[in-house]
Amino acid sequence: MADLHVTVAGGDFSNPLIAASGTFGFGREYNEFYPLSTLGGISSKGITLKERLGNPPPRIAEAPGCMLNAIGLQNPGVDYFIEHDLPWLKEQGTVVIANIAGNTPEEYCAMAEKLSDTNVDMLEMNISCPNVRHGGIAFGTDPDAAASVIRAVKDAVRKPVIAKLSP
Repeated sequence: MADLHVTVAGGDFSNPLIAASGTFGFGREYNEFYPLSTLGGISSKGITLKERLGNPPPRIAEAPGCMLNAIGLQNPGVDYFIEHDLPWLKEQGTVVIANIAGNTPEEYCAMAEKLSDTNVDMLEMNISCPNVRHGGIAFGTDPDAAASVIRAVKDAVRKPVIAKLSP
């Protein structure tokens, strides 16, 4: 069998297949169908400093050949993730990437500091979410703002940091 091992931003992955943030939740539902250990990694659903209810329904619309969503980063918050989701994810035998989203550099840094003391493998900064009123999208569409918030997080954490950018 071929060796598919890759290293990305200092993180070692058994293969290059990483479940994208948002599409895989926190992995529990998919684990019912196949072991998450077959993935190189999982990037969690976006998490914020505090719990977020997300956008009101309807949040999903089907269109020819695609599906549009505007979930609005619904999530239980970083403390809940650390206490309830991260321990389970770390038992699954794959690299765990925490996707973090915020409205200010201070929020991103606060989450990064909390996650720095955990066994999460890597952080993914969500500076690209277009379906929230404030926050990451403002950083992702301005190169100087993106550089500034990414630098602040990198200075606040001892984990590898990657950025989810706007197209």
